[in-house]
Amino acid sequence: MDTDRATRRVRAWWKRAAHAPPGRFPEGKTEDDCDHEIATLQEQLMTSEATVHSLQAAVHQRDKLIRQLQPRAELLQEICRRRPPLAGLLAALAEAERLGPVPASDPSHPPPGGPGPPLANSTGEEADRDHLQPAVFGTTV
Repeated sequence: MDTDRATRRVRAWWKRAAHAPPGRFPEGKTEDDCDHEIATLQEQLMTSEATVHSLQAAVHQRDKLIRQLQPRAELLQEICRRRPPLAGLLAALAEAERLGPVPASDPSHPPPGGPGPPLANSTGEEADRDHLQPAVFGTTV
């Protein structure tokens, strides 16, 4: 608001408040008193406006930070959503690791339920290789 306009409004209010005729101020008040109060109110207004601008800047900075953190928050939510299946998988891998490798057996007597005859699309080269290494499970967790 324009300073002169604000000054006129405060003076008009003072006159109306005291029901004084035009050109007069409330009883016991002088024009200097009004000017002092106007200056005080203008100072308070400027301080309030500075505070508002400061708060608006802080809100803007926080909004910017929230926008920067939003993708990370979404990623963490996705990780949390996938945690139970991942925990189950890790437990199964730990159990497999606890069981250890399958003991080597006599190649002429394959274990029941073990590998059968070569598959139809097999090249036969697999049979020439040394017996397969037993599977070893491990985790990196």
